[in-house]
Amino acid sequence: MKQFIKETLEQAGDEIMKFYGSREVLYTKENVSDVVTKADLASNRIIVEAIKEKFPDHGIVSEEDEGYQITADNLWYIDPLDGTRNFSTTVPLFGINISMANNGVVTHAAIYQPITKEFVYAEVGQGTFLNGEKVTFSKVEKWENSYGLTPISPSLETDAVKQKIYELSNKTAWMNSLASSAVAGALVSTGRRDWYFTPNSNTWDLAANSLIAKEAGAVVTNLAGEDYKPGDQGLVIANETLHPKLLEIVKNGYGV
Repeated sequence: MKQFIKETLEQAGDEIMKFYGSREVLYTKENVSDVVTKADLASNRIIVEAIKEKFPDHGIVSEEDEGYQITADNLWYIDPLDGTRNFSTTVPLFGINISMANNGVVTHAAIYQPITKEFVYAEVGQGTFLNGEKVTFSKVEKWENSYGLTPISPSLETDAVKQKIYELSNKTAWMNSLASSAVAGALVSTGRRDWYFTPNSNTWDLAANSLIAKEAGAVVTNLAGEDYKPGDQGLVIANETLHPKLLEIVKNGYGV
């Protein structure tokens, strides 16, 4: 499975890079900041066709396509180009999110960044790997000087959570938004950031992140504090020391 996913994402990534720098947006969705480019569609076509050929009885849920056999036991979740607005403005923070769930349990996940050629991969019970090397989640135990990732869109709720974290860290915590759940997931799962939260509910954004973070040693829950499963709202990711307080702050901030 790993080799199939790796080869498919590398092929899709090569196709994406053919369009990098063109700044061409085909259309926007309901939210005017949610843009779609030729690269999104080209990447989606490659991944979907590969899955259908290799696993004809599997289902597919993609951000850029209609659902395919969505009642199947094995269901793939795909964001063929996550961070499209970054991509369309020539900002090198974008990637491909992919995961597979068996009867609602995420069993395989990967994130690929075509710019850096970083391939983060995880299977249940096997750990998380960055370009073949096993990685572990951040072991930072104090909020002071911690470095986390937050949602891109401002809201009163998000601002309240960020303010509480700032106060908890004695005004030393750093936090930023990358406008790509793929990049955020890759960074936090490989120990390059210490925590991550988002109220997002798009499974193609969250499912891969949930498994690669968990297999790297993180505590991963939805906004309600339950083990994440496809369809849930939000992710709260941190190590076992920081997660309880982060979850408390997020739940209070979003009124969960």
